[in-house]
Amino acid sequence: MIPAFWCIIAMILINYILAGIGGWLTVRQTGKLDINQPRLQDRELTGAASRVKAAQANGWEILTVFSSCVFIAHLAGVPAHESALPAYLFIISRVLYFICYAFKLSPWRTIVFVLGILANIWLIKLAIHYGG
Repeated sequence: MIPAFWCIIAMILINYILAGIGGWLTVRQTGKLDINQPRLQDRELTGAASRVKAAQANGWEILTVFSSCVFIAHLAGVPAHESALPAYLFIISRVLYFICYAFKLSPWRTIVFVLGILANIWLIKLAIHYGG
């Protein structure tokens, strides 16, 4: 399997790890995990628990963009070794994004978010070059 596909799997795992951390922080803050109405409970969270939950939600949202870019590059014939670097850059940017979000480093969070978007643009640029 090409490295960029492994990065999609890594992104999915990162989101599930964040779900676990968010659940643990939720229990620490509220004393329970409401599995019947988790979204209602999430609205009442503050601090790190709220930020980790928001980072996880953003992770699921951006996963569709990243996955689409990886598949577009692959279908356009971009060699695996060329799509690997922007895919790795994306994963690194997401890990940094989650750290910045959790620790309330807002300006840095924006910068690393943009780096992730640039990695996606890089994949599309490669697709245009090889497919076009």
